[in-house]
Amino acid sequence: MARNNSNNFFMGGLFVLGILVGLLIYQNFFPPTLVERVYSEQDGKVSITTRPLSFTEVYNSRMPVLAVKSDDNAGIVSYANIEVRSGKGRVLINTNPFVEPDTQFSAETAVNIAEKTAGVNLDDRDVILTFEANTSLVGGPSAGAAITIATLAAIQNKRPKEGVAMTGTIEPDGSIGQVGGVLEKAQAASEGGFKLFLVPKGFINLIYYEKQVKQRRVGPFVFQEVSYVPHKLDLAKYAMDKWKLEVKEVANIMEARTYFEV
Repeated sequence: MARNNSNNFFMGGLFVLGILVGLLIYQNFFPPTLVERVYSEQDGKVSITTRPLSFTEVYNSRMPVLAVKSDDNAGIVSYANIEVRSGKGRVLINTNPFVEPDTQFSAETAVNIAEKTAGVNLDDRDVILTFEANTSLVGGPSAGAAITIATLAAIQNKRPKEGVAMTGTIEPDGSIGQVGGVLEKAQAASEGGFKLFLVPKGFINLIYYEKQVKQRRVGPFVFQEVSYVPHKLDLAKYAMDKWKLEVKEVANIMEARTYFEV
């Protein structure tokens, strides 16, 4: 009886080992593929088809990222490069230049929204984000929407339309959230040669504050009184008149993607 149990145990072990070896051989010769859902409309009817994306190929895209420097509050144009390759479902950020901690959370949200928007499962892919910046520090969530578009483009092996720039956070529901320094970013977009600048919903009409300094003399002493006076600004009109830059609002990533044609 003991010998029979040993034989059964041995044969069972061989069976499990055979299955594992078979799986390894299968994965080697038949690698898994990403599947993209393709939506098309004809005669008012929407049809959905799928097409495989190669597991072995690497997909890239590049997007402008607008920021405001902390030292002089000037707007600058940087670039975010996205690389999608086979991996383990990770979101990896190149830390040269150094990125702030909230950039990681923003990037992970961006990849998640891009994945859902494209109808693609990235569990067997790594998304690698690299910034091209004229500064030693990159951070803040205001590049989230742009990173989402870049990831969406890379997944579909497309190139975002040139001449378009955007600012805005990306929220977990796909909406584009508020940011600061929109006027400075608009100027940077214009100076960078962009023709269309996308901003979050509600940012066409801006409230900006003008610094005013008044001096008051009391005896031998001179005191300065500093105040900030609020002004309303129609950003669309101002940008067009001053820089020939078109400004449009976008509420979510679905609206934004149409301008980038991804």
